[in-house]
Amino acid sequence: HGFAAAILHAYSNHQHLRLTPDDIWLTIAQGVSHHINYNAEKFRSRFVDHEGKKQISVYVGDILYSENTSLKGDWPEVVNRLVVKTDQAVEKIDIKSLLECDFTTTTKTSLTASRIVLLDMVKAYFTYKLRTRCGIPKVTLEGTLEDWIKLQEKVIQLRQLDLDMDFWLDRLDPVIWKLVETYKGEVDQEFWATIASRQRFGSGFSGDISGWMAAFYPYKKNGTKIGH
Repeated sequence: HGFAAAILHAYSNHQHLRLTPDDIWLTIAQGVSHHINYNAEKFRSRFVDHEGKKQISVYVGDILYSENTSLKGDWPEVVNRLVVKTDQAVEKIDIKSLLECDFTTTTKTSLTASRIVLLDMVKAYFTYKLRTRCGIPKVTLEGTLEDWIKLQEKVIQLRQLDLDMDFWLDRLDPVIWKLVETYKGEVDQEFWATIASRQRFGSGFSGDISGWMAAFYPYKKNGTKIGH
């Protein structure tokens, strides 16, 4: 550990030791992070309401660029964006203001380091994803709430026709329900982030449909059922 190594080096070599509040706080914050991760399920309800891991996805195409198979750019800002989204997702504790270094001695490096510790502390509850190209920055649902409820009712009526479409409607129903909830203002960010999967076809369509938009289609081009 760098903090301990610095102290031992100064002690063993009779050298001047300089310490900042950042040095001390980063070490303490790392200890807190280890404690939370060693007892993640015990403390889950103190941080989040969900089970498993939720995805934190941020767009970084404006601050990162690809060069020789590696991503370069403003990585401190990447970390900051992840922290902001994570802090919003952890509604029960204001972990950002607590864990970030905010002393007169704080540098960009120590601030970024403290933010990385924050992300590490809640890694049992979240996964982190960077988006460089694909994504929809804004969605507008036109019409009225009654329109969207009517749409939902029409889908229900399709099932009542008893045309053996359950294989499709079982996938479609939850999506329509989410659209209605979105119109009501109950926006599920994770739902909208998974409208399509870049891993399958990248920017521009050139392959299989994936993500929840596939729920609108019962069959693949070759006639096989989607999801089967």
